[in-house]
Amino acid sequence: MASGAWESITINGRRFTCKADDDVNYHLSGGFENEILVQGDGTMQQKKTRVSGAISGININIDDSRDDLEFIEQCQNSLDFFPVTGTKVDGTVLSGSMQITDKNDVSSAENTLELSFEGTLEKL
Repeated sequence: MASGAWESITINGRRFTCKADDDVNYHLSGGFENEILVQGDGTMQQKKTRVSGAISGININIDDSRDDLEFIEQCQNSLDFFPVTGTKVDGTVLSGSMQITDKNDVSSAENTLELSFEGTLEKL
């Protein structure tokens, strides 16, 4: 099985290339986060909380001539989720309906923007 960075990510219909050395983290939606609660008498209870899908640590290249930063800010300011599709270098495709969950600080040295998303995410 090959592994590696992501080739590209399409955010609300606009394709962005990614940094070649990114270590992107992601998990699919539909799983659970488990917490063990200890009761007063020493017995245990399991608390299951459904989790959303997520992508984090992905750096996209920003092209000022396309107004990429303004586009990203419009997506983030939207009250709706929007389509996100990511392609890894091994050909794996992940897709879902997501929203941006962090601030938009562009690296002036590399002209990249690190993003995180949450919402639904599945492997196609």
